[in-house]
Amino acid sequence: MRAASRSNARCACLTELTSNNSMNNGFAATDAASARNVPLRVALLLGGDSSERAISIKTGQAMRAALNELNFHVTTFDVGQVAPGESVPNTTFVAWSDLAATLRESGFDVVLPALHGGWGEDGTLQSLLEIAALPYVGTPPRGSMIAMDKQLCKLLMREEGLLVPGGVTIEDENAAPPFEGACVVKPNKGGSSVGVSILKNTSDANAWRAALQTALSDGGAALVEETIEGVEITAPVVGEGEQARALPLIEVVPQSAGGFYDFEAKYASGGSQHLIPPRLSETVQKRISEHALAAHRILGCRGVSRSDFIVTPDGTAYFLEINTLPGMTETSLVPDAARAAGISFPQLIEMLVEGAMSGQSSTRFEPKVAVGETV
Repeated sequence: MRAASRSNARCACLTELTSNNSMNNGFAATDAASARNVPLRVALLLGGDSSERAISIKTGQAMRAALNELNFHVTTFDVGQVAPGESVPNTTFVAWSDLAATLRESGFDVVLPALHGGWGEDGTLQSLLEIAALPYVGTPPRGSMIAMDKQLCKLLMREEGLLVPGGVTIEDENAAPPFEGACVVKPNKGGSSVGVSILKNTSDANAWRAALQTALSDGGAALVEETIEGVEITAPVVGEGEQARALPLIEVVPQSAGGFYDFEAKYASGGSQHLIPPRLSETVQKRISEHALAAHRILGCRGVSRSDFIVTPDGTAYFLEINTLPGMTETSLVPDAARAAGISFPQLIEMLVEGAMSGQSSTRFEPKVAVGETV
C-alpha cells in the first residue's frame, strides 16, 4: 500500500542550475549571498521512520550547526508518521500528512532535507515538495527514486556503459542462493550499510538464511550480488548537469571488525581511514571521476551525490550505487572530500542551500586539487 501511494506521488520534474564565475577559496560565492538583507529561512528536515533515523539525526545536527554559523534562520523538523518516543532536542515534530501545509504556511525560503532512507530519499519527499512548489536541496523525484533502487540503478548504469557487479533481487525468505561462492546480501533500497552481510560461501545454509532474513527485515526486496575483491572508492559530485564537478576521490579503508565499510566503519570514530588521494594511478582516478559525473548527470542529480565503486587490482572499476542524500556527519565522506578541495563544511552547506533557491545554482565548484595530486 505504501509503495503504491509513493508511485502515485512521484513526478519527474527536473530543473537546471546555472553557474556563477566569481571564485573564493575554491568555491564560488554569489552576489546574492552577500547582498541578502535578511537571513534565509531554512526548514531543516531530519529523523524520519526508516532504519537510518539515527544517522539522519546526526546529519541534521551537523547541518544545523553549519546553518547557524552562516547566520541563516533555521527551523528543524522531525518528520515521521507518528511522534517518536524520545524527541530530538531543538526540533518540532511534524507528521508526513501535515508536512507540506506546515512548510507552506511558515513561509520558508528553502527546504534542506537530511532524511536518509525511506520516504525521505526515495522520491516521495521530493515529489511532495515539487507539488507544493517549495524550493529544496537535492535531486528531483525521478533521480531519487532510481538511485534508491540499487538494482534498477545498476541496470541503468550498465546500459550507459558502466561496469556493475552481477546481482539479483529476492523477496522470498525461503529462496535458495542464486549462485555459488562469495556474495553480498543487502536490502535493495537500504542505506548506511544497515542489513548488509558478506558471505564467503553460500553453501552454509544457516548463514545464507540469516543474511537473507536480515536484508528482508525492512520490508523490501534483498539484493544479492557477486563479491568483487578490490579497493573501495567513493566519488562525490556537486552541482547539476554540465556544471557538475567531481570532488576529490576517497579510498575507504575499513578498520571495523566487519572488515568492510559497514555501519560501524561508517559512523564510529576511527571506524575507517579516508585516503585522499586514493592509492590508484591518475588514469584510473580520472576514469572513476568521469563515471561518477556520468552517473550524476544520467539521473539528473543536483546538489550533491556520492557514487561508490570497487576497483580491482588491474584497475577495473565497478559501479555499486549512487547516494543522492549522502551522510553529513563528522565521520562522513562528502565533507572530507570537500575539505580536501578547499571547501569548508559551512561553505558546502551554503553552496547547496543557495543553489536550491529558485532552481538556480548560485555557486560553481572548481577543484583546487587536480586528480591524483597529493593534498
